[in-house]
Amino acid sequence: MKTGHPLPVRVLWTLLTGILAFASPALGSNKGTPTGWLTATPGVVKVGAFPTLKWEIDHPRIIDEYVDIDPPGEIETKEKLRMEIRVLGAGVTSGSGHRIEFVHTEAWFSVNHGSWGRLFSGDNWDVRQDRVVDSRIVNAGSSVRFGGRYWWNRRWSDFYSSNDGTRNVCVLKDGDEVPTNYPIASAPSVEDFIKPYLDAGGKVRIGPMDCIVMMELTHDEKQRHQLGYDLQDMVLLVTFEPV
Repeated sequence: MKTGHPLPVRVLWTLLTGILAFASPALGSNKGTPTGWLTATPGVVKVGAFPTLKWEIDHPRIIDEYVDIDPPGEIETKEKLRMEIRVLGAGVTSGSGHRIEFVHTEAWFSVNHGSWGRLFSGDNWDVRQDRVVDSRIVNAGSSVRFGGRYWWNRRWSDFYSSNDGTRNVCVLKDGDEVPTNYPIASAPSVEDFIKPYLDAGGKVRIGPMDCIVMMELTHDEKQRHQLGYDLQDMVLLVTFEPV
């Protein structure tokens, strides 16, 4: 920088946020963007002067501060939150070759071990990822469970849920690995609807206040080594926001 060149407030702000991002591990690892404000007196500062600076940085929230995930698939809230649920995809299919068709699938949930409520009923063509299928306030200490099943050959499949003793329903947060016995990101069975939510190594890539719920509905745990055990038969995105 040349001597005597003025240093506008916006440049000070850029320098400040850059320094904080470098110095703070939380900021560097979080996908959220910091927000805040900075003022300087005077508004334009020449080199050699000593302005008065005031600032405030709001660090992005991290979901671990607000909920506990009870493996494999139950969520426990730590404080009062708004919960919004979206459906990302329904991957149960039948057929082979060029005749593969999506199968009618259902997603359910339960709060505080109450009765099950249906979130979705249809096949993957009915999914609208931008649509909130349920929005509600959940109090501190609430438990949230998920489950799913599908209809094929004139009968319902087994109903898998968060608390049935299996790992067929799992809740993951940003940076978690999908618990399959093979690299799911490069597997031929990976569905297009799940690819944007995984990185090249198969780790979950979502927002800092999101959870992703992945269900395996067509295979049991004895078949975990098979490519069909891919936890993509029903996939939900759960977003929390403090109230």
